[in-house]
Amino acid sequence: MTTFESAAARILAPLSELLHKPLYLTDARSPEASNAFAVRLALPRVAVVSADGKPFSDDERRLVNELFEVVRVAEESEARYAELEQRMLLLQRENLDLVVKNRALSEVSSRDTLTGLYNRWYVIEKIDSEINRAVRHGSPMSLLMLDIDHFKRINDTWGHTAGDQVLQSIGKLLRDSCRVYDVPGRYGGEEFCIVLPETRVGNTGAVAERIRQRLAQTAVPCGDSSVVVTASIGIAGMDAPEAIEVLSPAALIDRADRALYSAKTRGRNRVELWDRALLCEDDGAIEH
Repeated sequence: MTTFESAAARILAPLSELLHKPLYLTDARSPEASNAFAVRLALPRVAVVSADGKPFSDDERRLVNELFEVVRVAEESEARYAELEQRMLLLQRENLDLVVKNRALSEVSSRDTLTGLYNRWYVIEKIDSEINRAVRHGSPMSLLMLDIDHFKRINDTWGHTAGDQVLQSIGKLLRDSCRVYDVPGRYGGEEFCIVLPETRVGNTGAVAERIRQRLAQTAVPCGDSSVVVTASIGIAGMDAPEAIEVLSPAALIDRADRALYSAKTRGRNRVELWDRALLCEDDGAIEH
């Protein structure tokens, strides 16, 4: 039984009382549906039949037709609503799929393909957002720049494939050394960085030293053997943004790079914090 037929059956009893006729539904193609005591409805398969065999008057026919037309329109409206609801659900599912795909694409595009760390451009955007957040809330943030010491020797000795293997191992070590809300990234070549939200520069020194020691004590795979590598680390940050000049991402990176250069010139395998005295140091080339 269709929705229309079900609704029609429910109104037959009150309609029978109203017209003083015992009414029932029948197939519009049946012989009795063509008699004078039947009203064939616009819906092609249904007719209303008077069981007493008395013909319907014109007014009664008009009333029955108008009444069941309302039922038919209501059924169509319900069907359209159900169709619209299904279309909305489909659009929601498609939109959810699109969101998931976009997020997956965004995640892939923000990653360095070799190490799995965030790439340079994502890190710069994150530095910018963390600087803005630090300025708004007066909270600290720090940046750690790390460069592998004498990495060129690894490539020259074991080849670039082995060098890539070392970089992958260092990337994993940095991921394992970070908090869930830190942002470790590969800045370029053998240079890495970590954005540390809500972290004072003074506290970052201990974090960097722990990473430096862990790296120096870990034999990482290199071709068919293993090698111990060291890193020089520079630190810069903003402890009280409201009390100092607002830094751009480029300025903060430059400070951390200057501290990193200082660590290189002072013997490598060490951690240095940026201070204004570094502005006077020579920026000449140095073998990394």
